[in-house]
Amino acid sequence: MESNRMNDLISNWLSLTHIITNIENTIEQHLQEKHALSLNEYYMLLFLSEAPMKKLRLQQLESMVGLSQSAMSRLVARFEAKGCGALARHACEEDRRSVYTALTAIGQEKVDKASFTFQNVLAETLPDKEMEGLLAELLKSKHKVKGIS
Repeated sequence: MESNRMNDLISNWLSLTHIITNIENTIEQHLQEKHALSLNEYYMLLFLSEAPMKKLRLQQLESMVGLSQSAMSRLVARFEAKGCGALARHACEEDRRSVYTALTAIGQEKVDKASFTFQNVLAETLPDKEMEGLLAELLKSKHKVKGIS
């Protein structure tokens, strides 16, 4: 019986991650086609646009985007190499070893346009009823495994 509960929990989790992966792939495809942005580049621009003074330390961006330090550095470097003028780097006044990555006006315009695409694709591809049912089943399976009624 316990094995069935655990299998249900795992099965529901895998179904949820499959849906999320498909949605992410669809969003990324549209971002690439319409804005020449990867999903991680979009997230980077979005988090910068929401930050105070539209700038963050690389270490802050790493945790927000979910990349390692080296992967985040490569992402920023590749994005800067595109030469679109969306980012600017600034030395930190308090700690010269730290560098801020800041969003420029060009970057803000780029993220605004991409956000419109992101929201539209998400609204079209997010399976409301399926997600609702799956999340309910996932939580029910979790409670069964933990012995909660």
